[in-house]
Amino acid sequence: MIRLIAAALLVSAAGTAVAASLSDAQDAYDNNKIPEAGKLFSSIAADPNVSADDRADAKIALARIAWLVDGNADEALRKLSDAAAEPCDVGIMKLRVLREAKRGQAAIDAEDGALKACGEAGKQDEMRVHAINARLDLARANPSRRKSLIADAVADARLLTPDAGAEGARARLQISLLTNDAPSALAAWKDYFWLDDSDAPQALADLGATRRFTRGLAGNATTTNKLNLAELLMRAGFGEESRRYARTHSLPGSVAGNPTWKRLTAYWTERDKLTAEILRVNREFAHGRKDDKALETAAKSATASLMKAAGATGDPQIALLKYYGLVGTVGLTNGYPSIHLGHVVENRDEQVTQYGHSAKIHFMAIDNMISNGFTSWLWDGSAMVGGWQSNGTIIQVRPAYVAGPLNAYRLTQDGPERQKLVARQAKRAAEDVAQLRQRPVATLDGLNDRLRLQAAEEVKRSAGKKSADKRDLRRLFLAEYSRATFNHSIMIHEGRHAIDASLGVTGKDQSVLEYDAKLSELALSDYPRMALENIDRTLEGSGPHDIAGARLFDGYRKWMEAHTSEIAGYDPAIPALEQLDKLTDEQIREVARCLDPLANGGATASAGNPSGTSRR
Repeated sequence: MIRLIAAALLVSAAGTAVAASLSDAQDAYDNNKIPEAGKLFSSIAADPNVSADDRADAKIALARIAWLVDGNADEALRKLSDAAAEPCDVGIMKLRVLREAKRGQAAIDAEDGALKACGEAGKQDEMRVHAINARLDLARANPSRRKSLIADAVADARLLTPDAGAEGARARLQISLLTNDAPSALAAWKDYFWLDDSDAPQALADLGATRRFTRGLAGNATTTNKLNLAELLMRAGFGEESRRYARTHSLPGSVAGNPTWKRLTAYWTERDKLTAEILRVNREFAHGRKDDKALETAAKSATASLMKAAGATGDPQIALLKYYGLVGTVGLTNGYPSIHLGHVVENRDEQVTQYGHSAKIHFMAIDNMISNGFTSWLWDGSAMVGGWQSNGTIIQVRPAYVAGPLNAYRLTQDGPERQKLVARQAKRAAEDVAQLRQRPVATLDGLNDRLRLQAAEEVKRSAGKKSADKRDLRRLFLAEYSRATFNHSIMIHEGRHAIDASLGVTGKDQSVLEYDAKLSELALSDYPRMALENIDRTLEGSGPHDIAGARLFDGYRKWMEAHTSEIAGYDPAIPALEQLDKLTDEQIREVARCLDPLANGGATASAGNPSGTSRR
């Protein structure tokens, strides 16, 4: 076990907190208390007694509010201008704002300075991806500069590391499509989906990806070949990539009346309209204004247009899946009207069994999300809705699980990510204790850091038992972490909802259903600390996951206080929850089983809405 609580903890945490902490401000933001969060971040940014790192983080958070919530690029850039203590995060945010604000040349001009100020390879990758995309945006708008801009994008892409992840693969895919490099395009496509033994994810396997890339990017490609490749890209959710490929390769040409071309053009048009409306509505929500019907109306309009273009009638869900590869839902998530809509990449039958109860389920994984709900948008990459269960189908939102394994692997290396986590531990642990002096349960960032690190080390040890060399260890770690995350957050959590539904017990509040599903995660997963870390996010919130998490942590608090002699290294002077990481894996599982009515022969209930928040 890794112990990071500093000896100075009790001294520094004595008494009540007199000033807002960065975690207080972030909690307010995560719970959509934007005015309160803005005031707290501003107070921290202006406080000379706060560390330079925290002041910089507060300014970056204010820049995020200015851009994401208010759409004010100039204000965001002003907030970033003096946050020098965090050059990597500042550089990433600056390039992002410039690119998304359609100031592509300014983003390109800022790249070199941002890269030089940042020594972290992974974050340099993020900067390069923003700059590459800025070049490709400009190449589309400026045909006279197209050749040189794409050449510069190619040069930048060569400098991306293997840790550039899905967005690095996406950038390489788009470049390869525009340069007619079929082998590189197929390689980037496979990297994006983590494919080793096939050329496409399971749900797209019958479309012949290798053939479509090879023929669609050949020098003598026919308009039909090009149309087929554009369709493949669209069905996988590479919407802008498919549109740019089509325009660059002179589509539609002779296929202007082709049904596939009609579907493509409808898809591009309706995706643009829908994303613009979702952004408008999300910003309204963040400003405290609600239009409960706007998203439902927008979704119905887009669906009708897509079905008309496809000549489809009947069930819209069947039509959207058949012609566009789309699956989604419209309704309340965490209390907010939300659209969750993405492209199907896995589609198969599964069976789940827990405590002697089984349920047959249908599993889908969706990717390249057009939207993943209001809270995912608000959290802006720090977390997102990871999936849901409905009518016997478990749906996983794949992007929620892509960055986690790589981030966890970095924590096992003696690099910037691990060093930063260790360096901030004493301060965060002190803040945890200060919060627990005021209330029995709270979101605990110091505890969360320790759980993340412990889980990563556990997976590393497991992967190390199978690895022959360091490179092999990295691959095995990523595979094992991905498998374990999928298992606890989808198969176990959403599987519990499916079992509840199969038992036919109804009438429970959604927070109770989420409580039961989280107990299953903790009791049945291979690495229960991964589930604990995921649960410890917004325990002060009012959503069903927040209420369930707070109730669960209170159950652990009571158990620990009643079993102090069984906890190695337990310190009675420190609040129990701050020592939750001292429990063994088996103790974590034991407590969950004790709290779970299903594990003890009791009844449970049914479920429905999007759930499975995934920490990134």
